[in-house]
Amino acid sequence: MTELDRPLGEARSYPAQVLTDRHAYHQVLVGLEGIVELETGRGGVHVAPGVLAPIAEGEVHHYLAAGDNRCLVLNLPVAWCETLGLDALAECRAYRLSPTLQERAHDLATGEAPLLAQWLTAAIASGGRQVSMPRLRLMRLLPEVLATLERPWRVGEMAARCHLAEAAFARQFHALVGQPPHAWLTEQRLSLACRLMHEPQASLTEIAVACGFADAAHFSRTFRARRGLSPRQWRQDHASPTKINNPCK
Repeated sequence: MTELDRPLGEARSYPAQVLTDRHAYHQVLVGLEGIVELETGRGGVHVAPGVLAPIAEGEVHHYLAAGDNRCLVLNLPVAWCETLGLDALAECRAYRLSPTLQERAHDLATGEAPLLAQWLTAAIASGGRQVSMPRLRLMRLLPEVLATLERPWRVGEMAARCHLAEAAFARQFHALVGQPPHAWLTEQRLSLACRLMHEPQASLTEIAVACGFADAAHFSRTFRARRGLSPRQWRQDHASPTKINNPCK
């Protein structure tokens, strides 16, 4: 059985024949169109539109689709689920999602980890399972950090906001966004700086402060280390309006 190092999502159609499978990761099926007949050790399930059907790691399962169908298939690494407290989903029985969650499911085929984690958290809650408060706090914290990048955010402060020790916070954060907290925060600040540098009236010092860097020198050192050139050089190279739509390249 092949293991995964990151969550994957895709829309898939199943064939009109009985197939048997077993995975080294958790899998979640969400019906989008038609019906897929799924049988696991917990019984049979009609995976109709809006029905969520979890399949636990290592669980032998059989499936058959008699007609046209389409399912959202989420393949979730066991360690990723455990780190974010999402492993409870694998123990659930199939259930019908709310219309809101059904609608949002169509956006999950990209397999982006933060989006998947947020949706799965909501799905667990809608199925009557208790959701870990630290994980919910982490998901609520991210938009706040992005909206206030000028603040001198520290990992310890972010961990405290989530009521987590720094080590536990770092593990959950990395699982959720794919980067350590400090690396992610630096990248978000640099991305904002790239956008602001397209405004010719803004000085580099003003941009540095607006993006949470201590001063222009700190901004310049960090930018050069990550982008390979100084902010001033980058600004000159990207002065053309045709590059504004892709500001951080």
